[in-house]
Amino acid sequence: MGRTACLGEGQWTGTMGRAFARGPRLVPPRGAGVAGRGRLRAAAAGLGRVGWWLPLHLALAGAVSVAISGNMQAFAAALTAAPDPPAWRVRAQFLLVNGGAVLVAAGYPSHRAPVVAAGGAAFLAAMVLLGWSVVAAWRRGLNRRHAWVLALYGAAIAAVLTGGTIGSLIGSGAVHDPLTWLALRRAHMTVNVLGWGALTVAGTAVTLLPTVLRVRMPAWRGPVFGGLLAGGVALLAGGLATRSNPVAAAGAVVFEAGALGVVVFAGRAVRSLPRRRPPVAAGHLVAGIAWLVFGAGYLATTLLSGRSFDSFLPQFLVVFALGFLVQVLLGAWLYLIPMARLASPSERRLLLAAADLGGTWRGFAINGGLALLALRAAGIVPAATGRTGGAIALAGGGRGPGGHLGIPVHGPDPSRRGSGGSAVRTPAHGLIGPSGPCPPARGSTHRRRYGLTGR
Repeated sequence: MGRTACLGEGQWTGTMGRAFARGPRLVPPRGAGVAGRGRLRAAAAGLGRVGWWLPLHLALAGAVSVAISGNMQAFAAALTAAPDPPAWRVRAQFLLVNGGAVLVAAGYPSHRAPVVAAGGAAFLAAMVLLGWSVVAAWRRGLNRRHAWVLALYGAAIAAVLTGGTIGSLIGSGAVHDPLTWLALRRAHMTVNVLGWGALTVAGTAVTLLPTVLRVRMPAWRGPVFGGLLAGGVALLAGGLATRSNPVAAAGAVVFEAGALGVVVFAGRAVRSLPRRRPPVAAGHLVAGIAWLVFGAGYLATTLLSGRSFDSFLPQFLVVFALGFLVQVLLGAWLYLIPMARLASPSERRLLLAAADLGGTWRGFAINGGLALLALRAAGIVPAATGRTGGAIALAGGGRGPGGHLGIPVHGPDPSRRGSGGSAVRTPAHGLIGPSGPCPPARGSTHRRRYGLTGR
């Protein structure tokens, strides 16, 4: 595997370190001393390099945070039967979260600490506005049945506020001790990915997954497993920040127990599905949850065996950031974007049908490619296999939600009284996708599934 570079308490293998080391060098904090600067330069060969940090930051602080912010405001209002948040607050939150992510992305690689600090402050302000919307929905809402879901949303916002604060401190050069800097970096990644991401997904999945599957919400001990997830993240991040491996290992075990509860819920929802193929969006949601459980178990095993968190870092990026968060986001988009369009029910069914065209093979490509990437991150397969896996995953998800969604064209609207016929009765009432016209139905099963049969 080649030479190793010291990362404080952990080790980074030379081959994977070089793969992640491409990019501008990290400037050590002032006052770190000669020894401290040497340690931090060695750490920059793996953990501190901008080469992998920038796409990860844009994916999580940009795409994932923007999507979570919008969906959380909508779900909080819907679950509590509360009025929508005012438009000015929604717009301000949207501008601040995007502006903050862009400023940090521009300031950190160029070593401009004031720009990083300003971006972090804008991002934190956006999360405060998001928390305001969630609290207002609970206070003004009429429905109190989903209190623990709102509690999970609150815990997720607390996690991202903690992670954003830590990120602003270490990114702006306010932390001078190299070992403390690295420890806070580990905690920053944990609370952002597992706290902000996993807690939000757990709170949303209880309503979104049954809705996508069109089944009743199964029974589930949400407060218990939600508490395990939140408590596990707190212990894990606290142990990493204080460089206490036993505390971090205990947190990973508790988090894994909570993640298993999410799998139990997803399994019950899938088992209650009638004899029809589930939508592709649901497949991505379930696959993302499976990646979460696998990664949490792998992390717990790593820490319990006495190895450092840094030895798990390459797998952390692939399993949690790509396999879990990005894939869950893709599945949610495939369902929520068609449902958010100002269209008739029949047009929405057409959009959902378009999203499923070739979706099974895309799902296999995405998850198969990510599996090869995870094996490469663990050093099990050669680099060429990892690159092949990345290409396969990109090919499977390259079209994205926008490419999956066709646009209904002219034709009678069967949802209106007196239109008659079926939702798809002429070639003109087809779909226009990125490759041209395509049929929205592929047989009687596909038509019944989306309600595209005649009356």
